[in-house]
Formats: sequence, C-alpha cells, structure tokens
Amino acid sequence: MAHTNRSVLVVGLGRFGSAVATTLDAMGQDVLAVDRDLELVNRWSSQIPTVQADMTDVLAIEQLNASDFDTAIVAIGDSVEASVIATGNLLDAGISDIWAKSVSKEHARILQRIGARHIINAETDAGKRVGHLVSGNYLDYIEIEGAHTVVKIHTPQHVVGYSIEDAKVHERYGITVVGIKTPGTEFQYGSKELVMHRNDELVIMGREDQIDKFIRG
Repeated sequence: MAHTNRSVLVVGLGRFGSAVATTLDAMGQDVLAVDRDLELVNRWSSQIPTVQADMTDVLAIEQLNASDFDTAIVAIGDSVEASVIATGNLLDAGISDIWAKSVSKEHARILQRIGARHIINAETDAGKRVGHLVSGNYLDYIEIEGAHTVVKIHTPQHVVGYSIEDAKVHERYGITVVGIKTPGTEFQYGSKELVMHRNDELVIMGREDQIDKFIRG
C-alpha cells in the first residue's frame, strides 16, 4: 500500500471518530476509517474510505497493512478493553504516532502506560472549553500544554485606544497579544504599535489568572 501523503488510520466510526476522519479527509490527508460495525461502515462509505474490521484481531491488523500508516487514531469509546487491545496491536504493528480517545482517568492511564503518544480526553476537554465559553468572558478558548491557554476576547474597556506597547500588556499582566482582528479587515499579528479598538477581537496567550486580570483591568 503506497502512501504519498501523510496517512492516518482512524479506528472507530462513532461521533468522535467520524468527525476526525471526515475533517482529515477534507484536508487532503490519506485516511482510512475502520469499524467492526458494518452499519457504521456503510453509513460513511460514500464520504470517506472505510473498511469493516475488528482491530482487536491481530490478523485484521496484518490484512489492513496497518504498519504502512504514519498515524493511528483509536476512537473507540464504547469498550475500554477493545480500545486498549486495538492500541496495543497498532503499537505492535510499528505505528508510534498513536492518538487514543479515553473515557476516564483510569482508561487514559492504561493507554499511556502501553505507549499511546497522545491521549484525547474528549468529553473533559470539550466540557472545559464549553464551560469557559458559556461563562461569557471568552469568544474562544484553547488549552495548550502546561499552564497556558490561548483565548479570543473583545478588547477590554481599559485598553481601548491604546497600542499594545503603550498599554504595557505584557509588563502589567504577563500576557502576550498574539494578534488582533478588526471587523472588516485581515487578522494582524500583535506588533507593539498595533492599537486595540473597541470592537476588535484580541487573540491572547497566558495563564488563566493573568488573562482574567487583563479582562477585569
């Protein structure tokens, strides 16, 4: 099986797996989605390359030439046992870049111990993000590794009309203004002379306590 682009094997065609697979396919990645449920395979077969197979079976792994893929995403959520076995089989096949969905802390710990490189706590991550958005302070919210987050906010009243340099946002609050989007204009990276206007959307990075302090002024 020859792969000229980055090739991704997606295991599990539930809501999470199908969303990942269709997104990757739309981005031009070489995707193959696998599920043991023929009904799910048939449902998605007109949109993305699919095949019915049980990835807890070593023979199925071999028949699919799973070792040819650069990356595997294990999106099995209905069975912790199947998720762990499939992940182990894919690691044994030689795929080192494995993203595995976990449904609990215990599940995540097992996946980590057997060698999954990336653990996706889908419900927890989504829940935290929605919580932050519902609170109304953030227009968008991305948690990155460590203590920092990237958020999108409207310009706080206390810095309207000031440039990034004059407002001393980094010195006073410890945050970095990554960029500014003014309605009707292109996104601009956060150079120190950029002025922050009332209806601008600021993309900023910092710890949550620093960001909240900046919003409050």
